[in-house]
Amino acid sequence: MLSILPIWAYIFLTVFITGAAVTKLFSSGSYHVEDICMTGIMAVTVYAQVFSLFGGVGLTANILLVIICFISAFVVFRKKEYADLLGLKAMRENRAFLIFVFCAVLVMAYGSSRGYFHYDSDLYHGQAIHWIEDYGVVKGLGNLHGRLAYNSSSFALSALYSFAFLGGMSYHACAGFVALLLLISCGRIVHIFKDKKVKVSDFVRAAGIYYICNIYDEMVSPASDYFTMLFFIYIVIRFLDGAEKDADADYYGIYALMAFFGLTLKLSVGPLVILTLVPLAILIKEKRYSKIAVYGVAVLAIVLPFLIRNVILSGRLFYPSIALDIFNVDWKIPEDAALSDKAYIIAFGRGYSSMDAASLPINAWLPTWYFSLEKIWKMLFYGGVMGSIFWTIDRIKEFGNKDKKSSDAITDFTVFTVIVSSVFWLMSSPLVRYGQGYLLVLPAITWGRAFLPLFNRIEKENIRKVFNGIVITFIGLFLIYKGVMTAGYIKDTFRQPYYLQPQDYGRYETHIVTIGNMSVYAPNSGDRTGYYDFPSVPSDTYLPELYDPDDFSKGFK
Repeated sequence: MLSILPIWAYIFLTVFITGAAVTKLFSSGSYHVEDICMTGIMAVTVYAQVFSLFGGVGLTANILLVIICFISAFVVFRKKEYADLLGLKAMRENRAFLIFVFCAVLVMAYGSSRGYFHYDSDLYHGQAIHWIEDYGVVKGLGNLHGRLAYNSSSFALSALYSFAFLGGMSYHACAGFVALLLLISCGRIVHIFKDKKVKVSDFVRAAGIYYICNIYDEMVSPASDYFTMLFFIYIVIRFLDGAEKDADADYYGIYALMAFFGLTLKLSVGPLVILTLVPLAILIKEKRYSKIAVYGVAVLAIVLPFLIRNVILSGRLFYPSIALDIFNVDWKIPEDAALSDKAYIIAFGRGYSSMDAASLPINAWLPTWYFSLEKIWKMLFYGGVMGSIFWTIDRIKEFGNKDKKSSDAITDFTVFTVIVSSVFWLMSSPLVRYGQGYLLVLPAITWGRAFLPLFNRIEKENIRKVFNGIVITFIGLFLIYKGVMTAGYIKDTFRQPYYLQPQDYGRYETHIVTIGNMSVYAPNSGDRTGYYDFPSVPSDTYLPELYDPDDFSKGFK
C-alpha cells in the first residue's frame, strides 16, 4: 500500500502536467483537477504506445517523459494566472474538498494493494505488460498466445508506470489511480446537500460511486475492463455537466477525444464516439473549420498508434474481427483462428461454454443470460430497459418542440448514446464484468432524465422541496450504505500483509519448452503462468516459429 503512494504521486505529476498542456492547447477554460489528470492519462497512454513501436517501455521512456514534463511545465505554468485557470486556486481554498481527496487517496491506495486478482491478469494481462516493458510491440505476438493480440492501450499505460526496470516487482497501480480520479469527480455530488438541487449528472455520479465500490476489491488487477468502464462513466458525467452549464465546443472537445481514446482501451466502447457529434455540430455552426481540423489531427494521433500496434501484433486491424482485412502479411493470425476466438468471446459473454452459442438467435440466448444474472443485475437491467422505453416515449411526445433548449437536446443526445452503447454491449458479449458501467448508468441516466422534468413541472414550491428532500435523502443514504460496505471489506482484509508492497501477480508451476533456440514457459496444469515466468504460452500443444531462432524481438510467424 505505502509503495503505491509515491507511484501515484509520480503519476499525478506527469499526467497533471501533460494534461494541463493538452487542455491549454484546445481550450482556455478552467477545469477540475481530475479533468486535467484524465486528459493527461490519455496523453501519456498515447505516448507509451508510440514509444512501444520503437522499443521496450521502461526506464528510457520514463526519462523522456520527465523531460517532456519539464518542458511542458515551463510553457504552461510560466505565468501565475495559468495555474488559476486550471482551478488550483479554487482547490486550495476548498479545505473540505482537500480533506476528501486526502481520505480518498488513502482508501483507494488500500483497495489497490489487495483483493481479487483477476484470472485473466495471470493468464495474459501480466504477460502483455511484460512484453511491452521488455520489447515494446513484437510482430506476430498473437501467434505465440492468441490473447496477446487483444491489444488494449491500458497495457501500455501499466507498463509505463510499472517500475519493473528497478528490478523489483512490476507494479499495477494504474487502475486504482483512474478509479481515484473518477471517485473525486463523483464526490462532487455533495453539492446537492448545499444547493438543495439534483441534476441528471448526479444520478450518474451515484452510479459511478456504485461501480467503484463494486471493483474496490478487484482494481488491484490491471484488467482493461476497469479502465474502459471508468472512462465511460467519466465521459458521460462530463457531457451531462456540460449540458447543465451550457458549455462551449472546446469543453466538449476534450471529452470527445477521450471517447476515441476509449476505443483504444476496448473496442466494445466504440458507440461512445457518437458524442463527438456534439462539439462537431457546434463548431460547424460557428464556422470554426480550422478547429475541426485540429481535433481531427488529435483523433488520428490517439487512434493511429493503437491501430498500428494491432496490425503488428496480429496482422489485423481489429482482432479478433476479420473486418477490413487489408494487410497481406505473413504473421497474420489465420482467419479460422480469429473467427474461433471471436465466437468464444461472444459465447462466454452470453454464459455458454460452447462456441456454437455465438450463432444462437437472441430469443434463444437472452432468457438464459438474464436468468443467470444475480438479483441486483436483473433489477438494474430491467430498470434500464424500462427507463429507455419511458425516455423514448417522452422524446416522441416532445418531437417538433421548437422551444426545446440546446442543453436539453445535448442531455437527450447523451442519453441516446448511452442506450446505443448498452445495446451494443448486450448484442456483442454481455458479460457483466465487461459492462457493469452500462448496467449502472443506463437506469440512472434514463430515469434521472425522466424524473427531473416531471419534478420541475410541480407548481407548488413546498411540494417541490419535499420531493427534492426525498431524492437528496435517498442519495445520502445510498452513499452511507456503500461507505459502510467498503468499511466492512477493509475490516475483513486489514490483517493481510500488503501495507508496504501490494499484492503481486500469482505464481504457477511451469516447465520450459523451446521455440527455435529460445526458451518459453508452459503451465504444468491449467493455462496460467502469471507475470514472472516470461515469455509463456497457455499450452505446449501448439508453438509458432520465430523469424530469428535466437531473437524474440524479430517476431513470430
